[in-house]
Amino acid sequence: MKPGYFLVSVFLLVIIIAISCGKSGSGSKPKISIESINTVVQHDDSMRALFKLSNAAGLSNGTFVAIRKRLNQAPIPAQDTAGVDTFPVQIPNFNGSSSGEMRFALPAQGFLSQTSDLHINDTLIYKFFVLTTGNVSSDTIPSPKIVILNP
Repeated sequence: MKPGYFLVSVFLLVIIIAISCGKSGSGSKPKISIESINTVVQHDDSMRALFKLSNAAGLSNGTFVAIRKRLNQAPIPAQDTAGVDTFPVQIPNFNGSSSGEMRFALPAQGFLSQTSDLHINDTLIYKFFVLTTGNVSSDTIPSPKIVILNP
């Protein structure tokens, strides 16, 4: 083998090893999945969801985010408040574990309106994702349609 070919082969091998070693667990992408969620919520109940979270670098101190999107045709009256659309929540301490489950619940009264005299059902979709402490985000997963029933 000529020395030039040998040097090129060694150079390519060094580049491949350098790229492979450059990946670290701290930048690994977290994963989130919905294990269960109630899709019909009575006016005096809560939307409850159970999520499975995983990340090889650990989950503790990250942030779980839920973003609400209203699908209703009728807008909320201007004088009424419907609460915030983005809910960031600190992920509980999993003691260094790379996976865990998290329960998330929101009361129905904060979904549509803070006044109880509107008598309008509400339909929502949520988008969920998690962020690590290094701001590495999971994929965003949507919920099924959630219907809030108001009397």
